[in-house]
Amino acid sequence: MSRLTFIVHLPAKAERYEQLEAAVRHVLQDMSHEPDFLHCTLHRSQNDSNTLIVYESWSCTREYFLQHHLLRHYRSEFERELPERLAAPRRIEFLDDVDPPLQISAGNIHET
Repeated sequence: MSRLTFIVHLPAKAERYEQLEAAVRHVLQDMSHEPDFLHCTLHRSQNDSNTLIVYESWSCTREYFLQHHLLRHYRSEFERELPERLAAPRRIEFLDDVDPPLQISAGNIHET
């Protein structure tokens, strides 16, 4: 199984922050129904309170995500309105697991 993990940085214009957060929440709810979706977490930056950060994991390749999931119908309005809500370009940071992979959660260490 391919796993794709990435972080999306969305620096909002101060006057558009609430609109952006509402739109991001809507897209995240819709994408959670996709068969390749694993999980996501929405954060707000402590360094810039107008920046939203989304941590996502999917069970597909980067290419498949960009060609299929990023173009889903529920994202069309979001993508169309995104430029007017952002203070700077969106940045997507793709991540690779270390080898061997390591996941730690409260009381549990998972090494494979």
